[in-house]
Formats: sequence, C-alpha cells, structure tokens
Amino acid sequence: MNDRETGATLPDFQPRRRMSDLDHVYSQLSRSIMMGEFVPGQKLKLKELADVFHTSQMPVREALSRLVVSQVLEAAPRKSVTVPHVDAKRLEDLVSIRIDLECKALRQVASEPNQALANKLESINATMDKEAARKRPSIKNYLAVNHEFHFTIYEQSGNPDLTSIIEILWLRYGPLLNLLRNNGLNFAKHDHHEKIVRAVRVGNPELGVEGLTGDLMEAAVVIKNALEP
Repeated sequence: MNDRETGATLPDFQPRRRMSDLDHVYSQLSRSIMMGEFVPGQKLKLKELADVFHTSQMPVREALSRLVVSQVLEAAPRKSVTVPHVDAKRLEDLVSIRIDLECKALRQVASEPNQALANKLESINATMDKEAARKRPSIKNYLAVNHEFHFTIYEQSGNPDLTSIIEILWLRYGPLLNLLRNNGLNFAKHDHHEKIVRAVRVGNPELGVEGLTGDLMEAAVVIKNALEP
C-alpha cells in the first residue's frame, strides 16, 4: 500500500510473538522508524496498518498515540499520523543531543576495563563486517546490527533512564536515517566502532568518546549533504 503523497510503502513487519497486539504493533513500528524505513512526510493510516498487522484499529491507534506523545510522529487528520519532515536544523539539534547523552553513557561503561563486553562488541562488529562484505548487503540487517552494537553499550551504563531517553532520540532520528539509507550508506570498515571496542577493553572513556563522536558525525555529514538542494 502506497502513500499517495510520498509514494512510500509500509515496511515488512515481523510476525507477532507471545505478546499483546499493542506491544507487538508498538515494537514493530518503533523498530521500523528507528531503522529509517519510513519516508519523511509519509502518512500512516489506521486502517492500512490494522490490515497489515491483522488486528483491530484499537492497538494501532494506541501505538501511534504513544509515538505522537513522544514526538516521534505527528498527528494528522483523517485517522492518520505523519512521519515528520526533516531539515538541517532538526539534524543539528538531534545529533548534538545524541552526542552528549550517548557519550555520557559510554563514559560510564568505559570507566574501567571490561574484557567480556569488549569481546561481545567485537563479535557484533564482525557481524557488521560480514554483512557489509556481501555482494548485496541488507541495509535493514546492517542497521539492526549497528543498533545492537550501540545499545549493548548503553544498556551497560547502569542508568536505564538514560538508555530510555537515548532510545527516544534514536526514534526521532529515524526519518533522518531514511536519508542515509537512500544517499550513500557507508559499508566500509568500522574504524569508529573499533576505537570504541578498544576503549571498553582498556578502560579509556575519552578514546571511546572520540570514536562515538566520529561515528555519529560521519553519518550526519552524509545526511546533511542529502538535505542540501
């Protein structure tokens, strides 16, 4: 089903596991938004989503309402919501906040050497390299593993409120990530990630901050170029 204004289609959502309809719809919508699968300006209609999820409109309405309250989506007329349009100011604001909060979480994690976590991050990074080396890498899989890399760190910060706020920022960043998906996603070697892994391994917060800041800014440059006429 296409959005008439943007020509965008709905992502392929995963089958429902053992959870309520509401939790399933919310988790799948959140995941797709976070992975940049929705186009800025795309309308999400209750009936279409309910048909895709094979549910009534009630859980879809509640899930969309949660995302509107979190300022991830915007309310629109005729029982629909809209993926926000994006501009350079939005990019600048979100990247600045993300760097502040994500580096704060990383500093807490990398304050002492953690070999086990470094090994886990190294393994996740290797999975990214393996996906990137494919003849036709899956953008969805690649970004999902990138998400796993980052949140494996943040969830070790010992601050669930900070992690929750970072997750909301990733959701708000989703429409910008859509531009990255369609304008030169870099599948090259992950030097910034490797620097973060080294920082966690030896307990060097500033090295980690350098790697994480470089990682976020590299993507932001590509998105900013895509935003320019």
